[in-house]
Parts: sequence; structure tokens; C-alpha cells
Amino acid sequence: MEPYHSQTLKNALRLPALSWRLTFFGDHSQQVKAGWHIGTERHLAFELIQILAGSERVHLAQDASVLTTGDILIIPPNLDHDITCLQDMSYFNFHFGLDDQELSTRLIERGLIYYPRSTQQNKELVPSLTELWRLIRPDMQYDFDTKLKVQKFFTDFLITLNRQTTIREQATSLTKLKYAGMIASGLQQQLKKQIFDFNHHGIDPRLTAALTVKKVISEAQISLSYGSEVFKDVYGVSPRAYLSELKLVEAKHLLLIPDYSILAISTALGYNEQSHFARQFKRWTGMTPNQYRNRNR
Repeated sequence: MEPYHSQTLKNALRLPALSWRLTFFGDHSQQVKAGWHIGTERHLAFELIQILAGSERVHLAQDASVLTTGDILIIPPNLDHDITCLQDMSYFNFHFGLDDQELSTRLIERGLIYYPRSTQQNKELVPSLTELWRLIRPDMQYDFDTKLKVQKFFTDFLITLNRQTTIREQATSLTKLKYAGMIASGLQQQLKKQIFDFNHHGIDPRLTAALTVKKVISEAQISLSYGSEVFKDVYGVSPRAYLSELKLVEAKHLLLIPDYSILAISTALGYNEQSHFARQFKRWTGMTPNQYRNRNR
């Protein structure tokens, strides 16, 4: 602690003097359709993206990553990036900067900061981010009270981010993001192709080259062990668990289409037996496929 120079205050305890500037701008939240695209951008400030629902692909300096519901990405200044919405999406976004050299330097040195929804870092940031985007509404007043609330919640965000970047390991590298994104995208695309081929061409995935994690990782030209390790580092779950989440989403969608039988849905998703699919679906949702279909008619 720095003491006062004054003799009359030499034994006093003091707080640090503040003479810095925080910048917070470009903050917004909106819903966009699949295919929505922002061309290549580069900013002088940090940029935060939080996916509230849906998914998008972010191209960063020749690499790409896929963000899904709940994911948080912080892009450092002067990094080229462009964004494409993959699935109807709502998101929260803002830019920020600060004069404090210690935190600014640390954030820049860490590079890209990516926290999937399942990570502890993500969960720690969510409360302050939620308070910020909840302030956004059509009748919002840009008055002094609102500005103080923005500064308070933004400060809470910076306090958490400062603590994380002080004690946490280095942020995920672009190389890891590239491979994890390739695996995630490959699983998504091949599952959709598998369902399409079955529905439109009658191709049974159980009798052909069924979708497997091993196959998708091999197409990324990396080993199964390294691909699984990188994927879990980035997404917080194994590729197999991620594929199960994708199958649950597709199963729920297909069950809402009356023309598709439970057997057809289980086959399209690659299950050898309808009973296996039914047991798995009940583990996911607590309901059988028929119960889910009847409840959502």
C-alpha cells in the first residue's frame, strides 16, 4: 500500500486513486436468420459475443470456430474476423476498452478468449452479462440511472475477467479452435446428411458408412486421441457426448413430424434397434419418444 506523503496523514490507510477511462460501446442484442452475414471487420477495441440461442461460424485470421447456444467469445483488437449465422440465432454483443495497461496487456497477450457454455469461466461471466443485456428494451431511457447500471454491470464483468485471466491457464489457441470447430461442424453436417439421405433416398446409415466420431476426426487429418482431447478442451464435453446432444435436437424435431414413424427416426439417426433409440431418448428427456410426440401434438 502506498502511504500519504503528508506528515499529518502518514499513518492513514488509503484506497488507490483512479484516473482511467473505461469504454463500452456498440452494445446490442438481436435475432437473425440463418445465412445472416457480416463481412470482414477489424476493431481497435475488444469485442464480446455471447450466443443466446442458435449458432454462428466465426472466421478469425484464416481459422474458423462454431459458436453455439451459451458460448462466449472475446476477440482481441486488430484481429480480422467475419461472422455467418448457421442457425436462426439471438446474440448479445459489445465492444470495450480500458486505459489500465495491466489488464489490457494481459488480455491482448492471451489472444482469443473462448469459453464454451459448459466451462467454469463461462458460468462466472454469465451473471454480469445477463444483467447487461436485460437492460436492453424498446422503451429504454438513456438516462443517468441507466448509464450507472451499465457501468456497474460492466465493471462486474471486468472484475471477473481480470480474476480469470490472472489465475487461469492460457486461452485456447486458434489451432485448437480450428480443429475443434472442424470436428463439431463435421458432426453436425454429416448427421444432417445422414438424415437427408435416409429420408430422400432411402439409404440406411446402418448398412453404409454410419456416422462415427472416428470418421469425422480422421477427416480433420488428426489422430483420434488428439482430436478428442482438443474437442473436450474447447467444448467441455467429448465428441461422442456432443454427437448425442445433436441427435437429441434432431430427434425432437423429427418426432414433431407425424409422417415419420419411431422406427424411421431411429434408423435415420443411425440406431441399430428402435428399442436402443427409445432407451437413449428416455435417458435424455425422461420420456419415451411416443410420450414426447403425444405431449407436443
